[in-house]
Amino acid sequence: MRTLSAGVGLGLFVALASAALAQSYKAGEYQVGAPASEPKWKVQARTGSTHAGFAAAADAASSVDQHLGHALNCIEGPRGKNFNASWGHVCQGQGDGLLVDLRADRAGTAWLLVAEAADQLAVAGIRSRDLAQKNNASRGVAELLRLIAESR
Repeated sequence: MRTLSAGVGLGLFVALASAALAQSYKAGEYQVGAPASEPKWKVQARTGSTHAGFAAAADAASSVDQHLGHALNCIEGPRGKNFNASWGHVCQGQGDGLLVDLRADRAGTAWLLVAEAADQLAVAGIRSRDLAQKNNASRGVAELLRLIAESR
């Protein structure tokens, strides 16, 4: 009887989680949530890190470019010189771009060089034709953005 209850509970959990995911997944864009009190730049860094992580694990160059492009769009924002709307803007509504928001927040300026390094590495990863280089660049971007997102 216990196994049945656990199975029913797990099934209910999976069904509710699936419904919540379906609600948050819109037109190919998925975002990482954050507390309202958190600075915009931390939210964008977390979302960008997540997508760079997806790129690092991808086994096709087009998938790497798509997810690393998501991270790059989060870093630069819609007015950035490397912003590409065709990748999708998973940080839409989270801020004006990691670099823009870091520059606008005195507490964030300490992380500006790290964000600029992530930006340059993302651009290099997208421009590379070698899948291993693309994956490694994505790993680096994910870690740099994670440092920013988890900063105190």
